[in-house]
Amino acid sequence: AGGFAKEVYATIQQIGGYEICGFIDKAAGPDSIIAGKAIPIVAEETLHGMKDEFCLAMGVGAPSLISKLAARLEKHEFPNLIHPSVVGNFPDITMGRGNIVTANCVFTTSITIGDFNIFNLCCTVGHDAVIGNCNVINPTVNISGGVVLGDNNLIGVNATILQYKKVGSNSIIGASSLVTKDVPDNVTVVGIPAVKIANR
Repeated sequence: AGGFAKEVYATIQQIGGYEICGFIDKAAGPDSIIAGKAIPIVAEETLHGMKDEFCLAMGVGAPSLISKLAARLEKHEFPNLIHPSVVGNFPDITMGRGNIVTANCVFTTSITIGDFNIFNLCCTVGHDAVIGNCNVINPTVNISGGVVLGDNNLIGVNATILQYKKVGSNSIIGASSLVTKDVPDNVTVVGIPAVKIANR
């Protein structure tokens, strides 16, 4: 029921076709007020009694938490939520489940996307890119053509990954960084060009 969950709520409203029943958080609490409307916050245990017509959306921005929640809630339905302003050659884009694509993102063609990725505002993804699972791609990130992105990565605001570079899994690319060479697993890279500053 945090800040990104409220943004996902707004995206779902703009997509339409869903009735939003509430937020699920670690423990039930007071309602969340969004645009003057009270939205219930319920505990995760509530899911056990949910009927098949209920869908879930992942409103968290930490890749490791997304991965854990996806495993724990795998039996539930997670539709792909794509904002109506998104531009893409969708007949030629393969997408798993539970992905959230927010406003003004652009996808070109021949793209493969796994499960539970977040594409925040104004991201671009180029031709033949392959995106794994549970990646958080923050606003205005540019993923160039032919990039291969593993799982559970956090890509900072306004970062650019140049064409045909590979990013492993469980890594962080800092805000406004320029990735000019492959990034291995479990590292943090920052800068122009991006260099490793830490192991994770």
